[in-house]
Amino acid sequence: MKITVQPHERVLVHRDGALVEVLGPGRHRLRRRRTVRHVVDVRERLLGLATQEVPTSDGLRVKVGATLTWRVVDPVAWHAVALDPEAVVYEAARRAVRDVVAASDLSGLASGVPEEDVPAALAAAIGIVGAEATSLRVTDVLPPAEVRRAVEAAEVARHRAVAALEEARGQSAAVRHLANVAGVLDDHPALAALRLAEVAAAGGGSVVVERPSGAAR
Repeated sequence: MKITVQPHERVLVHRDGALVEVLGPGRHRLRRRRTVRHVVDVRERLLGLATQEVPTSDGLRVKVGATLTWRVVDPVAWHAVALDPEAVVYEAARRAVRDVVAASDLSGLASGVPEEDVPAALAAAIGIVGAEATSLRVTDVLPPAEVRRAVEAAEVARHRAVAALEEARGQSAAVRHLANVAGVLDDHPALAALRLAEVAAAGGGSVVVERPSGAAR
């Protein structure tokens, strides 16, 4: 019997219940009788962890999610050590997230947990089943409700303060403009009279201008 193993696969060959060979990529010939094959995928995988509530170092309980990037590096251990090796990886990753969050305060989590080296405890736990993690990233940090309300109130207050400052600046600019106009009109009485006539005409009224006594006709 001939089989083809893909580049992302490793094939465990058991004969009469014993492991006799691990096949890498390529074309292989196998005995059909008393032979059992187990295919293991060694490609990198992305595992999303369900949201869990974890206490921070400053005593608050936050809800966090996480993603783990990992792959199988030892197909034999992956097949032989645990009945459900993926469950082992999942639980080890959840424990690692709890440890990371417990070592951080809320402000540190809010600013984003850096994607650093994989925790040693996680690497050891999944290494037993033949897996290797390349990154663990904490996501979707949700603070307690009372903290969220306080943050929202502070943000609303900040926006109101900005609006009040802009309004005050506009009023100050208007006052300065009126003062400048008044100064110009004081220095040029004829211009003031002309402006008054324009305003009256725009409103449908009329202006009577009296000549000073003794003025030339």
